Amino acid sequence: MTRVLVIDDQRIAREYMENVVKNNSNYTLVGSLSQADLAGTVCRRSAVDLVLMDVCTRGTKDGIDEAAELRKLFPKLKIIVVTSMAEESFIKRAREAGADSFWYKEVSPEDLITVMDATMQGQKIWPEETPAVKVGFTTSDSFTETEIRVLRLVCEGMEYSEIAEKLHYSRDNIKHHIRNILQKTGYANKTQLAIAVTGRHYIIPKLFDEQTETGD
Repeated sequence: MTRVLVIDDQRIAREYMENVVKNNSNYTLVGSLSQADLAGTVCRRSAVDLVLMDVCTRGTKDGIDEAAELRKLFPKLKIIVVTSMAEESFIKRAREAGADSFWYKEVSPEDLITVMDATMQGQKIWPEETPAVKVGFTTSDSFTETEIRVLRLVCEGMEYSEIAEKLHYSRDNIKHHIRNILQKTGYANKTQLAIAVTGRHYIIPKLFDEQTETGD
């Protein structure tokens, strides 16, 4: 019997995952949390085999940071990172944290129990790419890697000179990239652009990462 810990700060999503576990005879629910940073405590007290880890939860850490801690403490533990947000960095971060699989709540082709079964059998289930989201006149998959780096810092409220210093580009070069992004998306200025991008959860600024009251 596989013992499962569910972590998600949204009640409906958490109850859905709880029910997936409870309705399958191969799994049993050890616990259910709204805060990722409590996962280590539960895993120390109970024999947990699998963690379903939401990314944006309440507490002092997000789910990916906590997954990295769990991987160090419990090398044999299976971890599936789950999210509904199309934040472009999540897949890369989850891989680096040592997660076993990654599941998008709304758009993954596999259902959750399929991913759970495969993961417990030693398979790695990962989406090929972050889902594209609509941003003005275009979609997020039209942005270059450099444009994404620039866009992330725009969303964090940095000015041209600050972005240039951070990325080691000239100020004119940064302005050129932002003009290109504005032309692609059709927004009038970088403030409108930042609001649109963060509102669609394609980029979640670091300044909001610490405010974990809002979930995914």
